[in-house]
Amino acid sequence: MKLVTFGVKTPLGEIRRVGTISKAGSIIDLTSAREALLNSRGVYGAAAVAATECPDRMLDFIKGGEAALLAAREAMDFVAAQGACETGSRIIFQPEEVRLLTPLPRPNSIRCFSLSEKHMLDGIESMKDTAAWGNTKPSLTKMPEEWYNLPTYYKTGTTEIYGPDETVPWPELTNVFDYELEIAVIIGKEGRAIPEEEGEDYIYGYTIYNDWSTRDFQNREMSVNLGPGLCKDNASSLGPCIVTRDEIPDIEKHIFTVSVNGKKWAETHGDFYFPLKHLVYYVSRVQTIFPGDIFTTGTLPGGSGGEKKNWIAPGDVVEFEGEGIGVLRNVIGGRGEPVSLPAAQQTWLSVTRTRES
Repeated sequence: MKLVTFGVKTPLGEIRRVGTISKAGSIIDLTSAREALLNSRGVYGAAAVAATECPDRMLDFIKGGEAALLAAREAMDFVAAQGACETGSRIIFQPEEVRLLTPLPRPNSIRCFSLSEKHMLDGIESMKDTAAWGNTKPSLTKMPEEWYNLPTYYKTGTTEIYGPDETVPWPELTNVFDYELEIAVIIGKEGRAIPEEEGEDYIYGYTIYNDWSTRDFQNREMSVNLGPGLCKDNASSLGPCIVTRDEIPDIEKHIFTVSVNGKKWAETHGDFYFPLKHLVYYVSRVQTIFPGDIFTTGTLPGGSGGEKKNWIAPGDVVEFEGEGIGVLRNVIGGRGEPVSLPAAQQTWLSVTRTRES
């Protein structure tokens, strides 16, 4: 299932909903579809029950686990069989009628791992040309030995998350701005001290992640032997949808591409030194993981401009396409110029349905 968060304009403001992308490309409002199914069964207070079984916020929907997915699939089958259904809310939308948002507007946490040895080695080699990297001392000059022993990570911010087609700001503090193509792994269940062989059971699905990086400032900041901090927290992009794990049995084999201004810059795939299930085991040894946590894989080989010193510029259009997932497209703003807040931070209307509504 391809799950999305989308916005619908109303006279009072934008309503945010959870939907799925149908095979025909339309977007089905899952809560409204579930309501229509329950109405057909004569369920009292169908709207309120539907909001519980198929929540209209992605984090709540993920917390619903298999029960929510089963309820959603039943509702989708019902809508497909019935066509237009009578309900208090609209069910089917065309893509041009809605605003597609980042699918998980406010994750619990984002842990950024680094799983590709080739990306690391190519990046270290590239940083030897300090002039190209902003005349700053490289943060790494050789591969750390412990990289091969520990799937280490840093945590980045959960608020500066941009969705499809949003403009990403170019921070004033950098002259060398870069993209990073990564896979975001969405955690679907709470757990602690999880055996590695059970790790995949905690993976809910996948989407595309862009870990925007301020390269010159990154080297300055990490020279303090702390971080990354602002060099990564300035922005992330996530989307366009969450594809549930059952549809992607082996994400490492899927092809991903990077295009800038319509020209392909890279084609790549997963290259994981540690398997994803090991990340679940590693973190849960000392921390509880929760539905809505995100683990990113780190940059895929060739998935950043810095590896080949192919730098982007203000106004460029950066597109990541993932096989079976879709396209995450963003426009780069002018250096130091303000842009609209991420849609995740913008105000929106919440719809509460009671048994009497």
